[in-house]
Amino acid sequence: MKHEGGRRNQAETGYRSVNTWMRRAFGGIVCAVVVLGGCKDEEEAPPPPPAPLPTTGPFAAPTYASYLKGMRICLDPGHGGRAKRKGYKRGPTGLREAEVNLRVAHCLREFLEASGAKVYMTRTRDVYLAEDEREDQRLRVEMANRNDCDVFLSIHHNANDANPNANFVSVWYHDDPDHSPASLDIARQLAVGLIDELRLPQQLGCPIMSDKLMYAKSGFAVLRQAKVPAVLCESSFHSNPEEEARLRNPEYNRREAHALFVGLARYAYAGIPRMRVVDPPDGLLPESGAKQLVIELNDGIRDRKSWGWDRPLILSDSIVVRQDGKDLPFTFDKQTNLVTVPLPSRLKLGSMRLEVRFVNLFKQSNPKTSLELKVVRKLPLNRPVAKALKPPLPAPATEESE
Repeated sequence: MKHEGGRRNQAETGYRSVNTWMRRAFGGIVCAVVVLGGCKDEEEAPPPPPAPLPTTGPFAAPTYASYLKGMRICLDPGHGGRAKRKGYKRGPTGLREAEVNLRVAHCLREFLEASGAKVYMTRTRDVYLAEDEREDQRLRVEMANRNDCDVFLSIHHNANDANPNANFVSVWYHDDPDHSPASLDIARQLAVGLIDELRLPQQLGCPIMSDKLMYAKSGFAVLRQAKVPAVLCESSFHSNPEEEARLRNPEYNRREAHALFVGLARYAYAGIPRMRVVDPPDGLLPESGAKQLVIELNDGIRDRKSWGWDRPLILSDSIVVRQDGKDLPFTFDKQTNLVTVPLPSRLKLGSMRLEVRFVNLFKQSNPKTSLELKVVRKLPLNRPVAKALKPPLPAPATEESE
């Protein structure tokens, strides 16, 4: 991605090359370098079973990486397939951003799959999904939407031809902070991971940025069209001569992938809040008569049954229930995590959509905020009955004193 000059604050300090000790990476997850210097493409042969993650060394997996198991993550190596376009997204000596994006994505996929995550990749080779760039972008994000992914991560490297010294981390979200708070949760973890790992010479005061800073009307297409939490990482600047040289090194690409991996692992560790309607279980509401809606909130932590799991793990003041932008009254039971919403005695026939938002103890937001209900004139017979939810049993008290 290219930025016009003057849009960023730049420092003039340089960044030293990767230390030689980083070359002692664990062999089980080493990425095989192909002709373009990238990692092995699984389309050439069936991928082998994920190798165990290292527990020591520069690319060791954090212990909390186990919480990635079962997550669906869509990796989008930006661009690709346009090598014949002269000067298209290339560094000072011709390094193509698309190649670097793909190498990092392949390495990141290996880290994630070894932790038990399900990984989707928008491309595994140097290709585009459609010749038209807008259609190409639509197809990329459609993969994440279609598979109901927990995260859509678009991997890029920045450029600023007007200032070749520019080199810093930025992670982008769509629109305003309220648009998708869960995307901000992911962006925060990825930004810190990249900054800590790459140690670039420059650092923004706030590396988490709205795509409206670049395109005021629409933002980035892949983020705008996402129906799941979505971010776009600009890990560094391939237009910086020193950084371009580092980005040619597959081991440096793996280092960047590890930073993204740790960020995603931290996001998973903090719990991903969920919600569901428990009454009415079929989502049908009568047009008239007394009625209420019961929603169960899941903080994403309690099910781990860790010490203190039976204590409140949701910030009750963070809970918001809205319809058409208007706040609705509700009550919240901290023991059962049930939100009860009294509804008007008369409702409009047809679909009914509510927005529900809350954060857990780590202040992570629920990714899915919309509830779809249907108001009918007459309820069907033999409807499912809502099951009563009991509060968790209290943990045994310890004999320790303060």
